[in-house]
Amino acid sequence: MDHNEASGSSTATQGYGTDPNLVTPDTPWPRTLSERQRKLIVALGDIILPGTDEYPAPSAVGIADFFDDWVSAPYRTQQKDATVITTGLAMVDEASHQQFGIGFAELDGSRRRMIVDQIASTTATDRSFFVRFRSLLLSGYFTTDIGFKAIGYVGNVPLVEFPGVPPEVQRIIDDELRKLGL
Repeated sequence: MDHNEASGSSTATQGYGTDPNLVTPDTPWPRTLSERQRKLIVALGDIILPGTDEYPAPSAVGIADFFDDWVSAPYRTQQKDATVITTGLAMVDEASHQQFGIGFAELDGSRRRMIVDQIASTTATDRSFFVRFRSLLLSGYFTTDIGFKAIGYVGNVPLVEFPGVPPEVQRIIDDELRKLGL
């Protein structure tokens, strides 16, 4: 046994790396969205999920950063989403230019809503962009501290006492275990 093995370290194997820094996260890949695309994400996101007096709009919680990180990631799912999102953003901006002579981000709220309503209710390609954009928007928003508060999620908190599984939930678990023969 060499010194590295005896001390618990190994220069031969690196493992998967360290745990992510969730306090001040850092993305290990370059961001790929342009400033124009980020502005479109903000404008579109705020129409789909407008802020309230209690909970701000997605633009206020950094939704463009979430999208930029997501579509810039070098993974198959995110790369597929990058194509859908960037193509869809271009389509939204083009529809705005065709109808109103200016880009989507420069439109007022009522005209933005007109474009969104048209996209959400039209062809399968346009609709698939809208559905995926909305899904990512909600995922990004409701995993922020503000989003957690909005849905009442308190996270992993210590309990003085564990109340146990509610009887109606235990019945469901028992039924499923029986079906599996366990």
